[in-house]
Amino acid sequence: MIAIHRDTKISELIRANERSIEAIASVAKPLEKLRNPLIRKIMAARTTLADAARISGHPLCDITDALKPLGFEFIDRSQLTEESKGASFINPDFARHLDEYPQVTLDVRADLEGGADPLKKIMGVIKKLPDGQVLHLINSFEPTPLIQLLGHKGWESHMEKKDSAEVHVYFRRASVPSPEMPEEGAGVIPGLTEAADFDRRKQDFGARLIPLDVSELEMPLPMVTILQSISDLASDSALLVTHKRVPIFLFDELRQRKCGFMVRQLSEHDIRLLIWKEV
Repeated sequence: MIAIHRDTKISELIRANERSIEAIASVAKPLEKLRNPLIRKIMAARTTLADAARISGHPLCDITDALKPLGFEFIDRSQLTEESKGASFINPDFARHLDEYPQVTLDVRADLEGGADPLKKIMGVIKKLPDGQVLHLINSFEPTPLIQLLGHKGWESHMEKKDSAEVHVYFRRASVPSPEMPEEGAGVIPGLTEAADFDRRKQDFGARLIPLDVSELEMPLPMVTILQSISDLASDSALLVTHKRVPIFLFDELRQRKCGFMVRQLSEHDIRLLIWKEV
C-alpha cells in the first residue's frame, strides 16, 4: 500500500506507478491532458490531488477510487467529503471590472499543440506589460503552476473556463509593487559564492551529494526537474545541479521550501547550484 493525501503531487504518483497517469486521466475530460507528455511535465510536479479534483469538477474520492487498484490508499478519509474540491482561487477585485482594463491577449494553444512550451513567451509579455494593464491568457488547460509562480511575484489572477479545452486566465499586477522579475541569468545573482566556499560546502556533504544535470532541458523542465528532485531529497543530502543559466525564478521557490542554496558561475553558460534542505 502507498499512502497518499490531498496534497500529494501527481508527479509523486507517477514515480510510484506510471499507470496512475491513465487512472487519473480516466476520471474526467479535463484530466485527459495528463496523457500529453509536455503538459504532464509542466503540471505534474506542482499539481496536487486536491488541485486535480478541482480542475476535473469531480469529488476527490473519484480520483482516489481510480488510484486504489494500483495500490494507493488515501490516509485521511474525512478529507474526501470535507475538502473534496480542493482550495479555490480567490477572485481579486479587478475581476469584477475586467472590461475597464486595457488587455493584451496571448493565445498559447497552438504552441502546446505543436509541442512547444509557451512559458518563455508568457514571461516575456508579463515583463513588458505596463502597470494597470491585464494579460489575457488563453490556454487549453488550467495553468496552475503559472498562476502560483506569478502569484509569488505579486500578480493577481482570475480564471474562466469556457470548456474542457479552453481556459481564459487574466493576470494583473497587484497594487502593492512586486520585485522586478529579471531575465534568467541577468542582474545580481542571489547566493553567488566564491569557489573556495562552494567547494567547502560540497565537501561537507561528501557521498551524500547527488548530481543533477538539467543543462540540456528546455524551459520549464529545468525548474520542474529540480523541484521534483528536492521533494525526494533526504535531509542530510544535497543536489549538485549543472545548469546553462542562472535560474532566477527558482530561488523564491527554494526559499519557500526552506532550502539553502549556493550558486557558482563557471562561465556564462555553465552554472552550478548546490541545494539542500534547511534543518
